[in-house]
Amino acid sequence: MSAFEKELMRRSPLAAAVLEMADHIFSPELLGPLYAMWRGRCYEDKLTFDQFVRLTRDALIHHKGSAHKLFVELKRSRSQPIDKSNYYRKLARMPVEISRALLREGTGKLRELIPEAAVKLPACVDGFEVIIGDGKKIKNAAKRLKLTRGYSGRLIGAKALVAVDVRSGLALAMNDSLDGQTNDVPLVPGLMDQLRQMISRPLLTIWDRQFDDPRTLGRLSQRPGDGFIVRMKQMQMPFHAESSLETRDSQGRIVRDEIGMLGSAKPMRARRITLLRGEEADDVILLSNLLDGELFSAEVLLELYRKRWGIEQVFQQVTETFSLSHLIGSAPQAVLFQFAYCLLLYNLMQVVKLYVAEDGGVLAALVSMYYLFSDVRDELRAWAYHTDGTWPRFHRDPAAMRRRLRELLRGSWTTAYTKAVDKKPRGKPKIKLRLHGGHTSVQRLLEGKARVIA
Repeated sequence: MSAFEKELMRRSPLAAAVLEMADHIFSPELLGPLYAMWRGRCYEDKLTFDQFVRLTRDALIHHKGSAHKLFVELKRSRSQPIDKSNYYRKLARMPVEISRALLREGTGKLRELIPEAAVKLPACVDGFEVIIGDGKKIKNAAKRLKLTRGYSGRLIGAKALVAVDVRSGLALAMNDSLDGQTNDVPLVPGLMDQLRQMISRPLLTIWDRQFDDPRTLGRLSQRPGDGFIVRMKQMQMPFHAESSLETRDSQGRIVRDEIGMLGSAKPMRARRITLLRGEEADDVILLSNLLDGELFSAEVLLELYRKRWGIEQVFQQVTETFSLSHLIGSAPQAVLFQFAYCLLLYNLMQVVKLYVAEDGGVLAALVSMYYLFSDVRDELRAWAYHTDGTWPRFHRDPAAMRRRLRELLRGSWTTAYTKAVDKKPRGKPKIKLRLHGGHTSVQRLLEGKARVIA
């Protein structure tokens, strides 16, 4: 390595952290056995799975999800490993089992590098791994496949049910369907099986409405010790209360806490917590199997349920920041592989964010993922432009990797990474006026001559 490259490396700590962590989680020791176990009828020829993963990483990080731009750059530098059509075909045929395993195993290695929890939870749930679950439709699939051409409207590429760890903010696992219009509920058993293989501690899973049927609740609590908090949707579901207690929350709203039997065919003992919000919004009704009201108060369970919004923020950041809005492939298998990879990129940046927040002595929630990743991309582009793009590969154990990350990111905090906070409350949306004929001219609007439908 030349003196210039060494100096450029020294001045690119964020790029160094990302690339060395990527090498740590996408090591041959992980990718080789993973591909061999789940590849099905796929095989390696000129393009190995390790190279395929690196090409996907570069397309997502450097070129905002454009594999075409990646291969144009590789052709210009004469470092193109294969023709791009081979890459697209391999992506389209990628087994979904590989996508799931890549996210699951890669995140498992990332969890070893976390400096501390990003979110502090009530002490009563210290014995649980608190997980949020929700579904994600991957939209805006391109109509490049022959059978998808000639139709108006948008296409949904695939559907995934994702589990996110509340404390670290990492996406742990996903279960999926090639049919993007599949309901989320049938995907719950496969996701819970993966989580129980990954985590031996009891799970406390948090879910929104549509997961409130007794059969699904039974699957959430199938392993002894596992708990759940689910918002109730089916108001007509029988609930025979045996005890009831009313309190008020910090805003003076009534909270009704009941314990009884849920369902009719095969009733299960459950707890129902109702937050009466009056005319301002719909009431919040939660179901849980945490029956000890003294240990798990209704206020604590409502606070934990509010954390569920965190998974919506994960989906938004993955879509907007990590190029999921631009799908590389058109086949459902390709869409799911890109989604799993984008989740891994999000997880990797979440770990970097934790170290940057630790360096600045601030809460991780105050660090903007968008601004941080923007600087990472700039440093990676500078390295790729001024060098041949290769980064020296290091083999470190998790403890050594944690020391390396603290060394690299020491002094990386800057107030430019602080999230923008909008203190103005969101008002009611204004009713838009309808123009006659659906259009008019700017001049007529300025002169007040435009025809408006009442």
